[in-house]
Amino acid sequence: MAIAIVVIVAAIAVELAIAAIPAIQKFGLGFLFTTEWNPVRNIYGILPQIYGTLVSSIVALALAIPMGVGIAIFLNENFVPKSIRVPISFAIELLAAIPSVVYGLWGIFTLTPIMKPVLLWLHQNLGWIPFFSTVPSNRSLLPTILVLTLMILPIVVALSRDALASVPLELRLGAAALGANRWEFILGIMIPAGLSGIVGAAVLALGRAIGETMAAVMLIGNANQIQWSWLAPSSTIAALIANQFSEARGIQVSALLYAALVLMVLTLFVNVVANWFISSFHLIQDLAKQYGNLTFLQIIGSYCVKTVRDRIPSNRQLGLWQPNPLRRKIGTWLLTFGIILGTSIAVLAIGSIFASLIWQGVSRFDVAAFTEFPPPPLDLGGGFRNAIEGTLLMVGIGAGLSAPLGIGTAIYLVEFGRGNALSQWVRFFNGILSGVPSILCGLFVYALVVLTTGTFSAIAGGVALAVVMLPITVRTAEEGLKAVALELREGAYALGASPLQAIVFIILPDASPAIATGVVLSIARASGETAPLLFTALFSQYGFNGLWKPVASMSVLIYNFALSPYPNHQSLAWTAALVVVALILTLSITARFLTRDRL
Repeated sequence: MAIAIVVIVAAIAVELAIAAIPAIQKFGLGFLFTTEWNPVRNIYGILPQIYGTLVSSIVALALAIPMGVGIAIFLNENFVPKSIRVPISFAIELLAAIPSVVYGLWGIFTLTPIMKPVLLWLHQNLGWIPFFSTVPSNRSLLPTILVLTLMILPIVVALSRDALASVPLELRLGAAALGANRWEFILGIMIPAGLSGIVGAAVLALGRAIGETMAAVMLIGNANQIQWSWLAPSSTIAALIANQFSEARGIQVSALLYAALVLMVLTLFVNVVANWFISSFHLIQDLAKQYGNLTFLQIIGSYCVKTVRDRIPSNRQLGLWQPNPLRRKIGTWLLTFGIILGTSIAVLAIGSIFASLIWQGVSRFDVAAFTEFPPPPLDLGGGFRNAIEGTLLMVGIGAGLSAPLGIGTAIYLVEFGRGNALSQWVRFFNGILSGVPSILCGLFVYALVVLTTGTFSAIAGGVALAVVMLPITVRTAEEGLKAVALELREGAYALGASPLQAIVFIILPDASPAIATGVVLSIARASGETAPLLFTALFSQYGFNGLWKPVASMSVLIYNFALSPYPNHQSLAWTAALVVVALILTLSITARFLTRDRL
């Protein structure tokens, strides 16, 4: 059962590679450097999409890193009372729960109108800078960058907080004893000590941004061009695939899958590097074993003392030993103001998203919205009953497939595979699978199920969601099983229980809250997925018509209606988004409640 994780990741890569062979043979590496995408002339290249993907992701990361690390410092260092820090921390976590299609909806109807005067001012006053050299477009690169920044911010904040919180208290006390103030400790000791974790967070966030699909499709403009200006439309690899795949034929399908293969290589590379950085964060503790009885703190402490001792004479001779009080005060004030400003911007953005959802969503929060089918374009009323049914059906199929497989894999890793090579490979590939963009999971299931059966269907959508849900279930269930007390295992075996009996009657019941948490979190993730359903379940204006027929979903309805020019459709998109976000938040809070006393 555990080998299934390895098989799935390998199958995704192999399936994409095989399907891309015709395009690889015809276009070769020139595909990566060609700027034209012309189905009529059979000329295909993704250089503009590579450019748009890298620019949007790297600039978003450049904005998210200082803001995210600043927020992590703000939350860790008690700049404000706990009564303020806890709600802010919870609000940042909420960003991770919002589906990308909802970010796109907010970006279209809230962020873009707010930013329009700002973008116009940038062009009029800073147009000599290439990044602002064109007249602002309704869909452009800069709003996409800002939305991506918000989407990756929770990753940076969470992992940076963990890295900074791991700095031992003794180092803080030692720095204070040497006369360092709070910011001198943060900049001189805490950040360098947690740098590997911060870099790992940055690389992981970059992988998330590179694979983002729906927000990019809805905001970037999908223009096949390379523009220095961030105010002009652009495109990304994922957006290209999502826009053109449903109408592609022949060599164009292979070209799109070639682009998907490039996207997978990019994300795999980034995620492997991220995992390496995060795992290397603990290497110093392993090196402590080389120094006999010396502890980690003694090694670090002796290094710090030696460094300070060696610098004292030279600093005294140069007259640098006494710090400048005014410079310290100004530096402290500026740095504190910077992290408060960054935190305030994030909180305002979160408030704007939820205020927009509530204000716009309640306009169609009525009985008809939950009991009727989507209306024709010019009609009033209608609802999304079919989308609710389809979402529940496909999420149920996904949970039914992923939960047994994920729990079984976790049991193997904890109970039978401790320390062996297979368990290490399974964990590695599970981490890789969790970082694979969901659009690639959708393409994999399209080739596996849709092409095999000849139809889009609820089954195909459920299988695609199962692939997305699986790594979450495995990781959370594994942590829950690890948390089971050793005494319970030993007691069961001492009473003559077989391994199977111990697992079924002792270990699984004790770990059930954590396992349930994993299943609930995976359901929350699947409830907001859009990209994989575009290639597997498609959409239907009608109600359920069988498991092997196209079916509606809430996320795809939000996407379709957000891009619709009709006000009633747009209102239904907001109401559907409010319902989806409320469902996901409820599931997330339930998961937290289940593990409040456990992990």
